[in-house]
Amino acid sequence: MPDTLVAAQQFTAIMKDQNDPEMMKRNKIHTADGGSGYGFSGALIGGVTIYGWCIPAILEAMGEDWLDRGWIYIQFRRPTYPDEQVRVEITKDEGGLHHLEATKDNGEICLRAELGMGEASWLGDFVLSEHRTADPVLEQREWLTLENAPVGQDIRTFSYTITEDDARQLGNEQIQPMELFTGDQPLVHPSVIARHMISLLAHSYDYGNPSIHASSHIQNFSRARAGQTFTLTGHMIEAYEKNGHHYSVVDGDLFDESGTEIARIRHTNIFKVAKKA
Repeated sequence: MPDTLVAAQQFTAIMKDQNDPEMMKRNKIHTADGGSGYGFSGALIGGVTIYGWCIPAILEAMGEDWLDRGWIYIQFRRPTYPDEQVRVEITKDEGGLHHLEATKDNGEICLRAELGMGEASWLGDFVLSEHRTADPVLEQREWLTLENAPVGQDIRTFSYTITEDDARQLGNEQIQPMELFTGDQPLVHPSVIARHMISLLAHSYDYGNPSIHASSHIQNFSRARAGQTFTLTGHMIEAYEKNGHHYSVVDGDLFDESGTEIARIRHTNIFKVAKKA
């Protein structure tokens, strides 16, 4: 029996400035010159940006309760470039597992995910730091390599504030804004929660420019209400080389000001990108 289609959407990938000088400093893979310099066809749309654009379909399929007790495992399969057309489909198989595929107009799958409600089967694999006091910003950070990567160790705890105005602005930057993230007492958009795992690693180490988001495991425990400061702890699980790229895997645990656990996130990124021949 074929899987049942439960939600679908389409969007056109957008980027305001494909040679934004600030982005060239932060992560040049998301610029036309930086992407082509590493052998890609142009500026890469960020993985968490693509994930964010899929949120309307996810909430249509799973309901708002997914923000409180849902999970997703996302893999970024192929680059997405500005102006490409993307179709998102979420299906449910006979066993009740939901699958998401975001397919570009050329037939390439740029994002593939599994998602569901309750506790994910992989949640028990997480290793979490218990250090919940935010560490100060360092004037200079150690350069991250495979040799000095703190595998099996906690990394420095990071905090960040999202005001209600911040949340509304970030929600309105989505291709399909939703009242949940733009109205009175807005929630923090799920893509913002995922994105700060990048900030967590950068709080401890400098690892250069560019980097690429490879995958995320996200377990939601409570929706994140804007207008407060969040604390994100981290523990490095693994660092390895594959096809010339250097990867890191970091487990994060996110809390709000009251100490409520918002989400656990396992973030895999390429912190040293190999140039294509």
